[in-house]
Amino acid sequence: MKSTPEEIYKAHILVQETQAEIAKLIARGKRVHIGWDFDGVLSTPLNEDVFSLTQFDLKRFFEYQARLSMSPPKPGIWLPLAKQVGELQASQDIVTAQSSFMMFRIMLFCMWHCGNDLSSWVRWILGVGHQAKLGSFRIILESFKNDPETVIYCIDDNAKHVIAFLDASQELGMIERTKGIISPTIRDYTREQLNLHYKSVMGAEGDNPVLVPGTPGGYVNGFLTLPDGLNGFRKVVADAFRQAEQTSVIKQFGPILESTFRDLFPDEPVTPGGLHYALRILQGEAAHDTAMINEIGETIAYMERLKEGK
Repeated sequence: MKSTPEEIYKAHILVQETQAEIAKLIARGKRVHIGWDFDGVLSTPLNEDVFSLTQFDLKRFFEYQARLSMSPPKPGIWLPLAKQVGELQASQDIVTAQSSFMMFRIMLFCMWHCGNDLSSWVRWILGVGHQAKLGSFRIILESFKNDPETVIYCIDDNAKHVIAFLDASQELGMIERTKGIISPTIRDYTREQLNLHYKSVMGAEGDNPVLVPGTPGGYVNGFLTLPDGLNGFRKVVADAFRQAEQTSVIKQFGPILESTFRDLFPDEPVTPGGLHYALRILQGEAAHDTAMINEIGETIAYMERLKEGK
């Protein structure tokens, strides 16, 4: 269900109250670390809703995620606080139940919003591919076991995860400096818009990335979609690499490549593509020569060991 204006208002008040509480802790000389859930907290619950929409079919869900490999998830209500790391909280981690397959998009989300210093924006991204959430909570808590001046927060939209965090802090004798917050799940889209979004992503066609409308906001809030999934992603990366390689090597080794190309194809016009092909030939020859040199070196070393009786 799409959240009501009152639900959205109360959620933002909770964010503001948490921010004010953290500011007071800092004023008292404390440091603050936050363990964030991802879906429904740092981002919208769209991924979880799509997973439900696919009736928890991993193959369909992974195909959906693969098509969005170049598109970071949309921000949730807590992102403004997360972006204040270094100003309010001293550090933060992400603890998510998402699959390892999804971790790439979470990393993309972090890179999108962190400015130029990813290492200060998030220490770790701990997912179910590593261990269950309780194990992740223990890792975080134990990392601050000998730092009594740090207060550790857990912000999650699932009450059982917040309870697990508090239980772990109780067992470690850290309950007095831990805080659990259950975040309300806020949706800015209806069920119909969710269906339209899924159909738009899965129905995109072509050989190149396609922008499909987001929910809400249409193309202003759109998703970059790869109709060919991971193969499309590999193609985009490979094309970018080839273009950069071609431009760089021609700039640096243009005369050598042109001479090689003219020797090989004296009747052909010299083009950037032809010079890049000449580079490939030179690389192949270099690899062959290197292999030969290594083989000769290994043979000499072997003969020397025989002479020494080893």
